[in-house]
Amino acid sequence: MSFILNHCVAISMIFVLIFFVSIAFKKRISALLVSLITLSFGLFLIFYASTEIRGFEAIDVQIKGLIIIGEGSILLVITSIFIVAQELKKKTL
Repeated sequence: MSFILNHCVAISMIFVLIFFVSIAFKKRISALLVSLITLSFGLFLIFYASTEIRGFEAIDVQIKGLIIIGEGSILLVITSIFIVAQELKKKTL
């Protein structure tokens, strides 16, 4: 568990890279899934820090969790825009 807590920002960046690769290959479902996984990873960090960790380290992990939740929300908005743009493109053709 300490590996995940020490490298949580790097793990979220890997999620972002997977997200952009799925956008590049036009895989809508995988992009949506990765953005939801990023959101749930941030929620996991917040809940784990509030129940298992004490002191200033808990605050650090909670702040990282909030940042990852914000990142996942941005990815979710980008996914929504991407899906709408693809559907509009299909309707015009």
